[in-house]
Amino acid sequence: MNGKLRLILDELARPSAQKADWFAWAAAQLAHAMIGVALAGALAFLLPAVWAFAIAALGYAVAKEVPDYRRAPGWAAARDGVQDAAFVAAGASLAVAIHGADGLLFGLVLGAAAAGLAAGVWVRLPAQPG
Repeated sequence: MNGKLRLILDELARPSAQKADWFAWAAAQLAHAMIGVALAGALAFLLPAVWAFAIAALGYAVAKEVPDYRRAPGWAAARDGVQDAAFVAAGASLAVAIHGADGLLFGLVLGAAAAGLAAGVWVRLPAQPG
């Protein structure tokens, strides 16, 4: 079991932009958003919504993306980390909006995330022949 768990953790720690697979990229970013929903949703029961958002978004970035970047520094890792952290923040904004925080502010964050998701998928779509 330990070997299999190590394999999973090693795979999760490796940055990947999925440049050739738009569906895998979109699925990965939506999974990051769900991490944000889960973290901020749990914290919103204990803290004010803005604190739940900040702790979930910044806590994820510091705990996951900064160590990933330190293991493999460079532009690609930085861009991947920023994208992942942004989608975690978008998910966190959804959770706190559901808990009744400032809907307009968090709605704008969600709109930006939807635009980012659409743009990321668009640039990964293969060119059509013809």
